[in-house]
Amino acid sequence: MIRRALLVVLPAIAFAVAVSPAESRAADDHPVVTLIKSKIKDPAKPFALIVTLKVKDGKGKELEAAARPCIAATKKEPGCIAYELNHDPEHPDTYVMYEKFKSIEAIAAHLAQKHTQTLLSTIGPLLEGGPQIKVYTSVGE
Repeated sequence: MIRRALLVVLPAIAFAVAVSPAESRAADDHPVVTLIKSKIKDPAKPFALIVTLKVKDGKGKELEAAARPCIAATKKEPGCIAYELNHDPEHPDTYVMYEKFKSIEAIAAHLAQKHTQTLLSTIGPLLEGGPQIKVYTSVGE
């Protein structure tokens, strides 16, 4: 009887975890947080990210429109130092996001925000491949 109950309950629990919204999972589970932790020595120090995005033909304006609300909201986050989307004038399909946060805790909070989740889910179909992310540490801080 118990075995039969486990055969029903365990797959249901596994499915629920797999489809649960990202904001309900631990922030440390986010791949960006994992990447940053692997690159920096002090999680309480500021760091910067350069995120390169290649958009599909004709999707640049859609990317820009999708990013505007997130940019405005992110700049108001207490852990955000800078958050800017830049366009490469020589390569119309290339955008670079410059992000600087006060700590890993700050970017984990940012990644859990609804505006960030909305942006990430919206831009995925607009991109040619995934974003390229580079982590940088501040000199002298």
